[in-house]
Amino acid sequence: MTTYTRDDQLAVQPETNFGGRIETSGAYIGRLTMAKERTAKTGTQGIEFNFEADDGRVARYLTLWVARANGEKIEYPFSLLSALMACLDVKNIESTTETIDEWNTASGMMAPTEAQTFPALMNKPIGILLQREEREWEGKTYVSMKIVQFFDPSDRSTPSEIISGKRSGQALEKMVTNLRETVVRSDAPPAGAAPAGASPAGFAEIDDDDVPF
Repeated sequence: MTTYTRDDQLAVQPETNFGGRIETSGAYIGRLTMAKERTAKTGTQGIEFNFEADDGRVARYLTLWVARANGEKIEYPFSLLSALMACLDVKNIESTTETIDEWNTASGMMAPTEAQTFPALMNKPIGILLQREEREWEGKTYVSMKIVQFFDPSDRSTPSEIISGKRSGQALEKMVTNLRETVVRSDAPPAGAAPAGASPAGFAEIDDDDVPF
């Protein structure tokens, strides 16, 4: 028999934090609630993440394009994937078929969708360093978040500190200090970017499947 005891403090969180987006550069601790395969029209392979911080705020459509169509690794994004695996103490990952809820543009609501996900990367405590980016498009300012680094939330150690065995958390503090409040880009906003000040449920209708590699 399974039993649970109510936590009144946690009971109010769905009301106070529902739908909030992460829109500020900084270091966050939470979980990757989704990690799924994504393939661009060019054949480039990637992994798309949804992140939920401990305070309930979310960052969606965090994509790392890790391999070209011919299987060649794309060094910088793949280094971030390797960094994530180091923080989670994972040597290898393998995708599996899973039914997940995803936004359906045609219906304008969430709907069950079959996807290839990476369970080894999901729903485990993780720290993530995010950079806010803005893009001007058709008279509106769109906001998206970009993955800069991952870290171990238990002691804020970065992958290099974890792998070397010299854990301190000092490298992360330097990276946080070097983050810019906002990076302004001139290209079209990525999928999922929302206009600044839009409702938390807002989704942009921008397709960035045509990645340039």
